[in-house]
Amino acid sequence: MKILKLYPQRDIPTNHNYAINYGMWDCVPADRVILEQAYSINFDLYDYVFLPMRKRWAKHTGLLDKIKDSSCRMILFDNDSCYYYFTDAFYNGIDFIYYRCRDKAGNIPTNGSYLPWSVDTNAFRPIYGGRGVLFACAVSKTMYPLRSAVKTNVKGINYGYAVGEGYIQNIQQAGAALHIDSDIAPVVRGKLLEFASCGTQIITNHTEYLEWYYPDDLLIKFRTIPELQDIVNSYKPNIAIQKELRRITVEQHDDKVRAREILNDLKGLEDIWKRDQVLVEQ
Repeated sequence: MKILKLYPQRDIPTNHNYAINYGMWDCVPADRVILEQAYSINFDLYDYVFLPMRKRWAKHTGLLDKIKDSSCRMILFDNDSCYYYFTDAFYNGIDFIYYRCRDKAGNIPTNGSYLPWSVDTNAFRPIYGGRGVLFACAVSKTMYPLRSAVKTNVKGINYGYAVGEGYIQNIQQAGAALHIDSDIAPVVRGKLLEFASCGTQIITNHTEYLEWYYPDDLLIKFRTIPELQDIVNSYKPNIAIQKELRRITVEQHDDKVRAREILNDLKGLEDIWKRDQVLVEQ
């Protein structure tokens, strides 16, 4: 199985979002090329090409068409489908779509599956216990109205936003951390795994796909601002839960685990595609 991974220049490892978007890619044995430098590649030499999210193709439609015209299978890792429709022409010819959220109409692709987030558990190391509740998320009234309401109205939360090692240290030092989705994409964020990997408890609003990650009894959920305020006021660290969150993350959601799952998916898909080809030829 020969795979080529196309990494956008803007997402190279110095970007603080690199690991959450491409950590699992890095664990898949394959050739890697910067997307902007891939125009001369002979894609027929590959069985599969990993494509980054749709937004990264805005200036490279010619390259996308070249890949579509080749014999390789196209695997799209789409993190931003909430802004588009899976019926758009962009998605025509793509063999399989790993999606993280529904499209603008609330639909999922017919030729794809939900891809759970993953995390480098060696980078996000645990420190159990901790103090208080951390709020380490971007805040915007337009993009994240619930986050904005929390920041304005909930007292007693540590609003510590940082990147890199400072971000990890903030999580490690907290007893719990807030995970809040957005109205545009009401689904789990990768931060959920970063918190759990650090042995930090999770306080979250109710959102789609939580069940893919942790049992309900390990999560602290809220629906309203007053309910969240009560949770913050009474919160005390539960080390047993923190350790269980860490254990599940290492065993089920590490980047290496997700990479193995993707490779197994491709083997299964190849069997299906070969069987369908035989039926077409009969």
